[in-house]
Amino acid sequence: MMTFADVVSNSGDSVLESYTYADGRLQLVLVLGENDQKIALTLPTNDLAFAGAALANQAGFDRTCFLALEDLSQVLAVENGVYVPAPDFGMLMQQTRANYHLAYGRKAAEWTHLLSLVGYGRFVSCLVADVAAISIAEVAV
Repeated sequence: MMTFADVVSNSGDSVLESYTYADGRLQLVLVLGENDQKIALTLPTNDLAFAGAALANQAGFDRTCFLALEDLSQVLAVENGVYVPAPDFGMLMQQTRANYHLAYGRKAAEWTHLLSLVGYGRFVSCLVADVAAISIAEVAV
């Protein structure tokens, strides 16, 4: 069975096959580029950003992506225990384009990471409270 670290390291040139969000759970079905293995990632989250126009394209090359898991404490400032935006306008715009804005005002101790599917842009991004809560299942082809 693959671990989440294995999935991230093998996710280069993956294709997003489908995504669903219901009842506070995001599910991403990916065909991993390294070995054409189809997997489903499921995780609890309440804060999401979708690139609707990019996801509307059904062509595989338009949905080619990789998984990026970022430690929010390494990219955002924390004041009084919550993430705050950059004071500089240029940095604020960069953070917004990277979907870090999802964490603004959230408790740093509660929301530790941002998971994104990155292709021509960021297709899907979501806040992650516990990386260990991300489940991985192989999907029969």
